[in-house]
Amino acid sequence: MLRPVHVLVLSCLAVLCSISPTPFAGGAFAAQASSDKPDDAAKKDDAAKKEALDAAKKAALAEAISVCDHGASVPLDPEAKAPSVQYSELFPQDFDLSKLKTLADKCQAAMLGAPQEKRLTLEWLRVQVALNQAGLAFLLPQIKLIADGGSPEANYLLYEVYSVHRHDSADAGPPPVTRDVALDALQKAGAAGHLTALVTLLHQYSDGPLLRRDAHKLVETAQHIIDAPVQGPSPGEWDSQLRNAMPLLIARTVLENDGFTGEEQQKAFQVVEADSKAGTIGPEPSVLAYIKALRLGRGTQQDAAKARQLLEARVANDQYAVPMLADMLAKGEGGAAGGKRAIAILRATTKDVAGAGPMLAGLLLDGKFVGRQPREAIRLLNAPWDLDASIKLAKLLPDYDGFQIDNPDQLIERLNDAAQAGESGAALALARLQLSDDQQFKNEDLARAMLKPLADAGDREALWLYASTQYANLDSTSYRPSRRDEGLSDDQLKALIVDGEAKKEAQAYLLQAKLLRKGVVYEQDDQKATAMLINAANLGSVEAMVLLGDAYADGLGIDKNPRERLHAWREAARLGSLKAKDKLANAFTFDSFDHLMTLREGITDRIALYNDGIGRMGLGVFGDAGANMELSGLFSGPASSAGNAAVAAAVMDAFREAPAGLDDQNLVGIGKALPDEIRAAIETTLKREGFYAGEPKGYFGPDVRKALAAWVDAKGPLADVPAQTAATQQAAPAAGLLTSETLDRVRKRVSTQAQAAKTDKQRLAVVKQYDMLARYGDLPSRWAVMSNYHQAKVVRTVVTPEEVTRYALDILVSKPAGVDKPEFEFIFDLTQIAQDRKSKAVGSATLQAIRDDPRLQDPLTLGAIMGQFAFAPDACDSVLAAAKKASIDGVGEDGCDEDTRTALIAFAKDKGASGVDAAARKAAADEIKTLDAQAAK
Repeated sequence: MLRPVHVLVLSCLAVLCSISPTPFAGGAFAAQASSDKPDDAAKKDDAAKKEALDAAKKAALAEAISVCDHGASVPLDPEAKAPSVQYSELFPQDFDLSKLKTLADKCQAAMLGAPQEKRLTLEWLRVQVALNQAGLAFLLPQIKLIADGGSPEANYLLYEVYSVHRHDSADAGPPPVTRDVALDALQKAGAAGHLTALVTLLHQYSDGPLLRRDAHKLVETAQHIIDAPVQGPSPGEWDSQLRNAMPLLIARTVLENDGFTGEEQQKAFQVVEADSKAGTIGPEPSVLAYIKALRLGRGTQQDAAKARQLLEARVANDQYAVPMLADMLAKGEGGAAGGKRAIAILRATTKDVAGAGPMLAGLLLDGKFVGRQPREAIRLLNAPWDLDASIKLAKLLPDYDGFQIDNPDQLIERLNDAAQAGESGAALALARLQLSDDQQFKNEDLARAMLKPLADAGDREALWLYASTQYANLDSTSYRPSRRDEGLSDDQLKALIVDGEAKKEAQAYLLQAKLLRKGVVYEQDDQKATAMLINAANLGSVEAMVLLGDAYADGLGIDKNPRERLHAWREAARLGSLKAKDKLANAFTFDSFDHLMTLREGITDRIALYNDGIGRMGLGVFGDAGANMELSGLFSGPASSAGNAAVAAAVMDAFREAPAGLDDQNLVGIGKALPDEIRAAIETTLKREGFYAGEPKGYFGPDVRKALAAWVDAKGPLADVPAQTAATQQAAPAAGLLTSETLDRVRKRVSTQAQAAKTDKQRLAVVKQYDMLARYGDLPSRWAVMSNYHQAKVVRTVVTPEEVTRYALDILVSKPAGVDKPEFEFIFDLTQIAQDRKSKAVGSATLQAIRDDPRLQDPLTLGAIMGQFAFAPDACDSVLAAAKKASIDGVGEDGCDEDTRTALIAFAKDKGASGVDAAARKAAADEIKTLDAQAAK
């Protein structure tokens, strides 16, 4: 604004110029003017104008300097003329950037008008950085020059430019400031006490991703804020509030993180206890820190019950208390476990509380309280800006490569930043994701670039990943592997494999197996490749187990072996391999002859995988028809042996295993894929158990679908299958009765005697010894007895019909190697028993075997075996008669029909083991010991 004297001068000039000369006065006036020397008058007039103009310029400059100083005063500038303005305070509260542009114009005018005032240049530059307009890169040399001179603000501006432009696309060219330069500048600004830089460092040490999260450095930074110098001529309100908040932040950090001393924790607890007013009222963060200290016993005596009580008192009005309470509920800390409630309260707060989503995802993946829901977990893990959640997500996604997440580029950037910061697990997680088949992320070159420095630093896991990608297409069945130019030479690969195998590293055997299979680095050798897979699988490699199952399935370097194929895949599935689970499910359709698989593997797991979207054709674009295309074939193969009720139960269990399938659209499609009789059986079960009131007609309408969802919720998640309990596992003799050496020794001796037997007396003695071994549970002996029973009278004089029935049932379930067509031998034995008029014994022995052998309590297994009874005279009738004699409820009209089998299984599970088999084994073990001792004399 112009000063008053300048206004007066200008107004006088204006008055003079407005007077028009008249004829009368004109001459006199002109004469007067000429006598005053016109040139001098003009000079005076110009001087007056110039003086007025200079005054106006000075006033405008003074105003511009004042506006710039008050609007953009640089913190820690010793020449500052006004209270400092922190960088974030440059932005108008109403986000009207036109105000910021006006400030920039004022600062530019001030800087140009007063070049001697050095502070004005930096004030203008920081406003320009805030505006982030085109051409900012041309100002960077000037900012760098000032930063090199030691300016904390200029250093902070370098970081700010990087922070804003690090998200630019590759087309924008190289970043104007590199990551290393930016972070170094930020650290310099913080070291000088620049408050905004220190606050930025606080956030990075707390959440990342540009710096590695570090609670101790966070505490150091908070203390630095307290001790930082005054930012300008007078401290502002923000400055004071920030410093005052730091002691509590330090205390909370000490209590909420590991690695601090007991003394530090005690001091911290005193601070938050005072601030939280005993934990029931007061500032929210302090209360939660106080409660967490009680829960974990940090700085005070542990009292989980009190912590949970305090959380319960707050949770209705404090949503930030939900994650901690949910965690305690899920783990049963401080009281009874309440997993379903934990899930419910987390679901209600995931939109507002950052920690709720990842915690809920963990519970949904765990599947302890509800069936696993990986797809929902993926969405939850992808939502928050949480590095731990991002790392977990990256590990999860390769198994679900058909699932499209929102903003995949943000996940890559977040993990890449964290990897560069040295966050544990981030680089490996990202590299594995980029090496997967997920086309959203697949980028082997970037993955290898990330793995190399880790490998060079001694990370063995990274080294094996790096080595396994030295040849492109190594895992492909369509393309020949090709060697990448950079990386390990073939000789280095061989040396690494030798070293790894010496250290018993599974990855070494696995990599050698792949190279041998493809004939690169080593000469192609399928037999040796499979041998290496066996070594890797024995050392715990899940990938090797899957590939080993493939080798047994296809006869690659080893004889085809359906049993070993399933064993390898089952172990991989037990360890979490979805690929193995999918292979098992797909194998079920072709298991009609061998009967080696269970309904859980073939029906339940197959539908559960479909529910979770694993391996869906066309990624689900076929809608309802997709389920019919993928699932309808399940019910016409081996599943038919189990009966409708058992298959329906297996279908229902699929929704306990994967409740995502209860989505109505998905459920409608699956319902259409189910045979009418299976839908009706599901409705019958729901009605019997009180979840459905209608008639079971198999319509599978909305009321049935709702009833199924309620049933799943009431039943809870399906338990995992224990290791080595597949239907084909041999029922081993009781542990501790005999050593394997004793059994082998006696068996060999009996075999020698059998070959030497010439007389009936000698043959009879041999049969008795074989029966002794068979009663103990020795499968070769049981097979010898079973296969000779119908054709050797001497065998029938020793072995009872009850015994041979039990032996045969064991053989039919175990299917030991070397046994050929046991079903036919069993039918021949049953026929012989009928001819001997002893069929009554078959029924009672069958009931006893079902009670004593849990494998026979599987509907699919029992159905397939009793299908053989139908080919033998009187066998099914004998089972029905025995069931009726035992007063078993629910038997059908035939001893081999579905109703009777279902009733027998229910009876066996209710009554438990009969003890007949155990007693026979123990008695036989005593006989074997005696025989072995006599032979040793």
